[in-house]
Amino acid sequence: MSPAAPLPAVPATAPPEARDDDAPTHPLSDLIRRLGPEGSVLERQLPFAVLFAVASATFGLPGVRVTDTAPVVVAAGLTVLSLVLALAVPWRRLPGGAEDVLPLLQIAAVAALRMGTGGLASPYAALVYLPVITLSARPGRARIVVATLGTAATVLTSTLVDPDVEQDVVVLRSLLVAASALAISVFVHEMTQRLRAHNRRLQALQVRQAGLLERTRQAAVELQHVASAQRAAREQLISVIDSATEQAIIATDREGLVEVFNPGAERLLGYAQGEVVGRRHLTDFHLRSEIDERRGPHRAAPRPDGEALAEQRDLVDALVAPVRSGSADVRDWTYVRADGTHVVVRLAVTRRLEPDGAVGGYVVVATDVTAEREAARLKDQFIGLVSHELRTPLTSVLGYLELLMDGTEPLSDEQREYLTIVERNARRQLRLVSDLLLSAQVDAGTFAISPQPTDLAAVARASVASAAPTAEQAQVTLVAELEEARLEADPVRLGQVVDNLVSNALKFTPAGGTVRVALTPLPDGGARLAVSDTGIGIPADELAQLTGRFFRATNATRRAIPGVGLGLSITKAVVDAHGGGMEIRSTVGEGTTFLVTLPAVPPGER
Repeated sequence: MSPAAPLPAVPATAPPEARDDDAPTHPLSDLIRRLGPEGSVLERQLPFAVLFAVASATFGLPGVRVTDTAPVVVAAGLTVLSLVLALAVPWRRLPGGAEDVLPLLQIAAVAALRMGTGGLASPYAALVYLPVITLSARPGRARIVVATLGTAATVLTSTLVDPDVEQDVVVLRSLLVAASALAISVFVHEMTQRLRAHNRRLQALQVRQAGLLERTRQAAVELQHVASAQRAAREQLISVIDSATEQAIIATDREGLVEVFNPGAERLLGYAQGEVVGRRHLTDFHLRSEIDERRGPHRAAPRPDGEALAEQRDLVDALVAPVRSGSADVRDWTYVRADGTHVVVRLAVTRRLEPDGAVGGYVVVATDVTAEREAARLKDQFIGLVSHELRTPLTSVLGYLELLMDGTEPLSDEQREYLTIVERNARRQLRLVSDLLLSAQVDAGTFAISPQPTDLAAVARASVASAAPTAEQAQVTLVAELEEARLEADPVRLGQVVDNLVSNALKFTPAGGTVRVALTPLPDGGARLAVSDTGIGIPADELAQLTGRFFRATNATRRAIPGVGLGLSITKAVVDAHGGGMEIRSTVGEGTTFLVTLPAVPPGER
């Protein structure tokens, strides 16, 4: 698979020139923003100053009459004064209401301008609405009242120019102008309030956006680091898989379709990687009959031709069924090579999990065990041959020793001692040969027992009695606690069991220790035999291998304790043949206990 593509870079924040300030706005919204708190103090006065200048330029037009120059000059002075104050005064250091003096000066300028240009007939009355809007756009409803009253005052000042004007007309016009100013003030005030709230929300959203962009950038950087680490780990894994040329490593998806096929698999099966990956299923390399046999009675019925995928899934399920619980499965299978030949492999199957916990596929490691199988066969053949070849002369030696020791010719004490030593060693060699033969029989599947009514206590008592001299010589206390227990069993083979367990306990118990043999009947008619010692113990990680052929514990080999490692494997074979079980409990430095449980009747006799 190709390495993952690099992730695109994510900007930390939007550049300033891409913010909302450059977005197109409606002219009315822009005007309200300029007149509102977002504009500077000077910007909020400029519209009135510009319109006042435009109005001043119309004084010479037909129909425009300047009745009194002094109020016009005052109006111009007030307008200029508002601009100078807006520019020169540090308004940010003053209370918030101090800035209201500027629109009030502009309202006074409008009143003076009307006084100098005809009073009620002045064409410049509408100029008052600009300072009204400026004043109303500021926070606080009191400014609406001030703006309304200021507008009405500009009308009432007209009576100073023309005292003959009817007061009713002046009052009515003042009320109408004030009402319109009130409506405009309320509208502008509410609009600017909403605009402020909108801007606050927008600013909060921009802050959140900046935070999200920053977190996104950090996440992208972390993701790039993770992706780089994954690519490095993947490349390392691929190199490890490719370097494993002695094992076939095959990875599949959930359906068993091959995704990884390493050089070891190419060498073992004879297929090129391109012929297999994405084209063949794992079960294509197995003997179909072997899979069907291991599926047992629960295998699905044959499917129609149109359900090949479902049939393939059934085969994969049968192959990987033991690993569904999450543990690895190691068994021997037969693979079919590209040339049609068969090879026996030891298959370790594990499942591959997705991040969500679902099964994403399976990984199979196959090791060719053909040479191992052949070596085991030759070893068993050699053991059987040697055992038979040694047993005959040893039996003959023991027979002639008996004739010499029991013959009519008298023997001196020294001669009798020599013959006793020869007999003891010959019998020891005969027991070893018998163990080798029995081990070969177990492996060949020809081992059998001859059950008959047996007093297990008598068998155990005889084994303890024969081991007593060895215990005395080793200065180990041998204790027997035997209750009567009768069952159907092979007394000769059970005698071997007790002999092996007791002799092992004596060998691994130092002087001054104790070996205890206990026999108790079971309620169901069987019996439990316990042989315990206070010896050197067995390491916990070696207990599972203890009953394997030729296996010896590390502390036994370290102390050079004699033995070949066959006694416990034979003991287990005899117990298994009787349908019983054997449990081993041990603590290093404290001792070991072997528990043998036997049924009343072997399975074949029920």
